Amino acid sequence: MAEHSEVEPLTDGARATLWFGLVAVGLYVGGWLVAGMLRAGYDPSQQAISELFELGAPVVSRSLMVAGLLLSGLAFLLLAPVLHRTLPGAGRLGPLLVLIAGVGTLGVTAAPCSPGCPGAATTTFDRWHTIAAGIGYTALVLAPVAFAWRLRRAEPRLARWSVLVGGGAAMLFGAYVVGAVTTLPGLQQRVFNTLADAWYVLVAVWLLRRDAAARRRHR
Repeated sequence: MAEHSEVEPLTDGARATLWFGLVAVGLYVGGWLVAGMLRAGYDPSQQAISELFELGAPVVSRSLMVAGLLLSGLAFLLLAPVLHRTLPGAGRLGPLLVLIAGVGTLGVTAAPCSPGCPGAATTTFDRWHTIAAGIGYTALVLAPVAFAWRLRRAEPRLARWSVLVGGGAAMLFGAYVVGAVTTLPGLQQRVFNTLADAWYVLVAVWLLRRDAAARRRHR
């Protein structure tokens, strides 16, 4: 593995994709925060994020959520090949999981749930929504762990952070799925979702900082 002094600057396209990913993830998180505050009677500690854009949801909350989901889903699709090219180490599992997370995110957007998001055993839309959300979330939280394995020798510090953030998100997601904690389901979802999203911010910032240092050396 080459030393950091030998790292080449990122291409303009890769740099733009990383910035887009940062903005998109931030808008998604900001979207459900603002939408939850604006929707009358909505309790973010109890209700799912998906209820903010359920069928019949108010235009404001629905618009904020759909925009955030579309942007973040597209960002994951674009980030997958960029992370594969720019992060050291070998292995395609991490990028593949980021790609699946993007597909799952867009799939959820295409299938808003019924009011109250009752789950898979209701309408076709609800089944599709539940399947897409399950696949998307699973890929979203496991991608950092897969990248941690890839980075373990070339970038052990980033690998450790990836295990910490991704592993924490994966454990919280697993507990949420099996119902290990029966209180505050909305808060549980927001915690593991935000923790998983934080890894994508972390790795984008890490790559952009490395790129800035490389560009200074090449001047």
